[in-house]
Amino acid sequence: MTQSNGPSQCLSQPQGLPDIPPLDLSEIGDQLFWLLKSRPTARLHVSSMKGEPTQMDTLLTELYTDSGFAPYWVTEAGPADRTRIMQLLAALARTAEDGLTPARYPAADIAALLSTAKTTEELARLDLLLTLALSAYVTDMRKGQAASVGFDPALLAAVRGSGSDMSQVVKQGLRTVDLSHFLEMQPPQHKAYRALKRLLAEYRQIEAVGGWPHIPDGKKIEIGMTDSRLSLLVQRLLATGDLSKTEAAKPFLRHEGALVKALKQFQNRHNLEPDGIVGKITLAALNIPVQEQVSRIMLNLERWRWLPHQLAGRRILVNIAGFTLTVMLDTAEELSMPVIVGETHTKTPVFSQAMSYIEINPYWTVPSSIAWKEIVPKMKKDPGYLDRQRIRIFAGWSGSAPEIPPSAINWHTIGSGITRYRLRQEPGPSNALGSVKFVFPNRSSIYMHDTPGRSLFQQARRSLSHGCIRVSRPLDLALHLLQQDGQNISQERLQQAVASKKQQVFLLRKPVPVHLLYLTVLAAEDGTAHFYEDIYGNDTHLAESLHLSGGIEGICFSLPD
Repeated sequence: MTQSNGPSQCLSQPQGLPDIPPLDLSEIGDQLFWLLKSRPTARLHVSSMKGEPTQMDTLLTELYTDSGFAPYWVTEAGPADRTRIMQLLAALARTAEDGLTPARYPAADIAALLSTAKTTEELARLDLLLTLALSAYVTDMRKGQAASVGFDPALLAAVRGSGSDMSQVVKQGLRTVDLSHFLEMQPPQHKAYRALKRLLAEYRQIEAVGGWPHIPDGKKIEIGMTDSRLSLLVQRLLATGDLSKTEAAKPFLRHEGALVKALKQFQNRHNLEPDGIVGKITLAALNIPVQEQVSRIMLNLERWRWLPHQLAGRRILVNIAGFTLTVMLDTAEELSMPVIVGETHTKTPVFSQAMSYIEINPYWTVPSSIAWKEIVPKMKKDPGYLDRQRIRIFAGWSGSAPEIPPSAINWHTIGSGITRYRLRQEPGPSNALGSVKFVFPNRSSIYMHDTPGRSLFQQARRSLSHGCIRVSRPLDLALHLLQQDGQNISQERLQQAVASKKQQVFLLRKPVPVHLLYLTVLAAEDGTAHFYEDIYGNDTHLAESLHLSGGIEGICFSLPD
């Protein structure tokens, strides 16, 4: 056996391999051993994997150690099953449809070696490249690329909790008889993901024919007005299907009729006030380049790859960027409603947990930050504020801490010292949590609740809370969840419970999964595209991470230096 490909002394070696190969390896097995010792992801010049070479090398080492360094794809006579190899290459070529970059995978090197590999060294390299390509494909599709490029771990909570063992999945692919079917099942199987793929193809086609025209700045285009820019508005709305070809062929001398209707549809799709007027905000949305919309679709395909790939049963999806809550049962929508989410400095986090109980007439324990930053200043100006709000003060955070009167505290000097005290608002109409609280225990202490501030739901941009999620139809949501949980409760009984002003807790017999998502693009079942403002700047952050990883081409956001 030859050791001509022994490890380079300047490269650190993967952990878990002995200094010398096991006895009685085949010649290809011996070559595979030394390739694995020499950091193959970097050595084979797979530059597109530069963000995660150590992770890939570790995975490859585990896979080949498991096989006893036997090749998976070749024999000493050449490729073992060209059909399987071509199925893998075809899947890699199709990754563009998922918003990924086929050039990320070593398909070109594989294709070159496939027709020329003759020596054991070349065959070992071919085998390793094929396993590397399959491993990268599975990892990208099952966990997303962001998981391996240092993206904000707080936004990847669903990935970390998925429990997916990539090595076991890749082993399944290496051993399966039907590789084509295995590869088809690796991307998310959600209807929403498939709809986004179709939307990506549609917007790439729009991009290919030149996109849409830019509409110059100017005064508002109000309903009934004439304006020299109306022809550009017609072209713009035609490009994305808001205005039909039949209507676009008609002359529009004024902003009226079908043109106004089309603009209102555009505004609805972009979560804007559907007033039919081309104002500053609507004009800015109309002028977002198609390239940026394509990028946003690609980023949101990536976000779906972070989630469990099979979402079944009853679950609650909250789209933070879209200010919407949806209750799903398998693929059917059961309930949907507007919500209010955290402000930009008190962001609602992304995570998945299970709702375990619903609380009627909840107490509100005031968070320390709110007590210090909001209540102390109010008490300085208005000593009667706490009494009117029915907020009581306790001398400490233990359950046995005695209540003390507001007059016992010097509000002008207490400052951050207020955090030593526990402030609790009693149930009632003025309670900050309203009449219902939905609890899914989590480290961030985030929950969903009612609110006395009903008028805020009329706003299009609803990032207004301290982080928790305010629900517009809390009684409808509570009744639906309790009845579907098999509990004997009617709307009348629930209303009576609220009217009692007494705290009551309903435990859910079957906890309901809650997924807090951040999706800036969604595609409806009919293919209609919905774009939402990147309220927290997460699109730019994710685009930067994926751009630096070399995994996604065509991201056109203005990235930070």
